[in-house]
Amino acid sequence: MRLTSFTDYGLRALMRIASDPSRGYSTAELAEEFALSRHHLTKIVQRLAQGGIVTTRRGGGGGAILARPADQIRLGTVVRLLEDGQALVECFAQDGGA
Repeated sequence: MRLTSFTDYGLRALMRIASDPSRGYSTAELAEEFALSRHHLTKIVQRLAQGGIVTTRRGGGGGAILARPADQIRLGTVVRLLEDGQALVECFAQDGGA
């Protein structure tokens, strides 16, 4: 199974957000921590928000927080959301991974 870097950084961001669910994490803060462009990380957080995994608030004291407790978020759900239609295992691809 191969995951895109989009999914890799999405999972990293989600783990970081889950590490302290009492505070919001800004995209700028996460982007700096992962040495990633803020624009790319914004797309990742937006996808997580669209999927109901995180909620976001703008302004001071805002940022991304978990939409529900971490123990209610399933890894497979997050990967499918972030991979967005990619075959997760090569043999499941239309061409059989050839």
